[in-house]
Amino acid sequence: MGMEITLTLPDELYERAERWATITRRDLPEALTDALAIALTPVYTTPWPKEQISSLSDEEVLTLCEAQMKPAQGQRLNKLLEKQREGTLTESECPELLALMQIYEQLWIRQSEALAEAVRRGLREPLEP
Repeated sequence: MGMEITLTLPDELYERAERWATITRRDLPEALTDALAIALTPVYTTPWPKEQISSLSDEEVLTLCEAQMKPAQGQRLNKLLEKQREGTLTESECPELLALMQIYEQLWIRQSEALAEAVRRGLREPLEP
């Protein structure tokens, strides 16, 4: 059983949601439900450790600055993104693509935090603008 709710979305967010629904070949309510499920509940991965980047050792921060997706995950993500661009992504592949995109996004955010911490500690030079 589900709970029905009413949301008021900013125009830009609504337009992005409509585009997402079109790309994933779902109706808008279903696409929004899927997006919320992915955003609020990590899929195929465990949440990042609760420890703050600032509590990590210098070595751990520098290691995290170089973190990458597992090669198999990165290759699969690239393949699914290619299929999405070509319009050949199947309905059953959509959740996998969304999950891999979430893993990538979480890694990217964590890596960005580590880079900022490394610069703050003087372990790395700031990136050029």
